[in-house]
Amino acid sequence: MSYVIGFCCNECAYAAADLAGSTHRKHPANVLVIRIPCSGTFDPSWLVYALARGADAAFVAGCRKGECHYVDGNLKAESRVAFVKQLLEAVGVEPERVEMFFMASSEPHKFVKAAEEMSERVKRLGPLPRRGEIGRIRLGKRGNLVEALRAIAKEFKDIPLPEIPGFKAPVYDESCIGCGACVEACERDALRIEDSDGFRRILLNTAKCTACGDCVKACEESGESSLRLGGLRVSQLLSDWSEGTKIPLVACEVCGNYFATEGELKKADSPKICPSCKEVLSAKALSFGRVRT
Repeated sequence: MSYVIGFCCNECAYAAADLAGSTHRKHPANVLVIRIPCSGTFDPSWLVYALARGADAAFVAGCRKGECHYVDGNLKAESRVAFVKQLLEAVGVEPERVEMFFMASSEPHKFVKAAEEMSERVKRLGPLPRRGEIGRIRLGKRGNLVEALRAIAKEFKDIPLPEIPGFKAPVYDESCIGCGACVEACERDALRIEDSDGFRRILLNTAKCTACGDCVKACEESGESSLRLGGLRVSQLLSDWSEGTKIPLVACEVCGNYFATEGELKKADSPKICPSCKEVLSAKALSFGRVRT
């Protein structure tokens, strides 16, 4: 049997489901309801994890728009479901397998209609193919989402995802000089610097990143404004380490080794000579008496 998981808010959707049962309204038996305090507490990883663990469709049901018992929890849930839809499409899974519904506690017919609609979608789309089984995982919401997503992914499209709280990441613009202030400020080691092949790369681990914004503050405090928090890309979400920015390095005029970026040298008003060569040149100047101490 194909299963459909429904995450229903306690105040309205779950009450509507309960009323549907007490008034003997029939709905598909393959729809399993999970009660949550508010649809605003719903996390995107729940939907993907449900699909990876055996459900062929999943939905979130909350209060009617403008009537959420916790101000705007249902609107937050709606944006998160839209995030999951686009994410599923990017990995080759039908976005119709997830949906958002709105209803009042006095509208059991809307719950029944939602359950029937999702059950019909499963019949039309068929079972969801899975590449492998996953067990219970506790890697944080991003880690859980990635592991579940990898279990159901069919293909890969590197597209930007909608911006939602908890699933943002540092986004660098072209003015970044690669000073590394952001890396030093990250207490979760979600950022690191690599110098190779004539370029400086700042790499991001999205599983470790909490979008706290410390890196953005450090960038601003260093006198730069080349970093902000924005939406994730699919490649960033699925990679252990992804490239945040790539900046050309400048070669030392003496030894020819790459050592700094153009922006760093300009900011420090420094010549294109690496620290090692500067020491050698200073030592030679002292030995020939060109520098007085």
